[in-house]
Amino acid sequence: MSATPKHPQRHDPTPIDSGAVENLRYIRSTIEAAHTFSSVPGYGCIAMGITALVAVGLESVPRLAPYWLEIWLGAAIVACTAALCFMEQKARAQGLSLRRAVARRFFMTLAPAFLSGAILTGALSGLVDRELMTGMWLLLYGTGLSACGLFSIPAVFTAGIAFMGLGAATLWLPAGSAQIVLALGFGGIHIVLGATIARHHGG
Repeated sequence: MSATPKHPQRHDPTPIDSGAVENLRYIRSTIEAAHTFSSVPGYGCIAMGITALVAVGLESVPRLAPYWLEIWLGAAIVACTAALCFMEQKARAQGLSLRRAVARRFFMTLAPAFLSGAILTGALSGLVDRELMTGMWLLLYGTGLSACGLFSIPAVFTAGIAFMGLGAATLWLPAGSAQIVLALGFGGIHIVLGATIARHHGG
């Protein structure tokens, strides 16, 4: 009597457990974090540069000159707001989100320099001369920009180094040169950076 042929047993697909799902999420976030942050807005940088030049013009008015610090703090708020608006617009056009890992890393790398600048400005205002304050702003801004530039397009890192160089030079410049340096730095470097990004990196 012949034996009944055995048929291979059918097995239901093995479900992916929570550990595997977490591994996939980790791999995805790691790959995403390794990407270059390409949403730095060229037109936003140009807007920041124009804002700085307007601030230079305002403080050149004799009756407004004593309020140079307030003018520049206001200009910083306007410039940052404009940059964020242009950045959000560019990210949306790229189909990206500013909440992804590489964007968060960009902002978190830049934030300490901004916070340090705000604290030192409050502490040293009225105690140090104008050129020292200007050099400090440029050095700290350049430090933050060059650091986050490691995760972004090369032009951002280059601009950060330029800000740092200009800031260091300002510490040894004669009194009365702060306006020129601010125009060259926050005005000129931002406009050159913005034009480079707009031309080669999609606006």
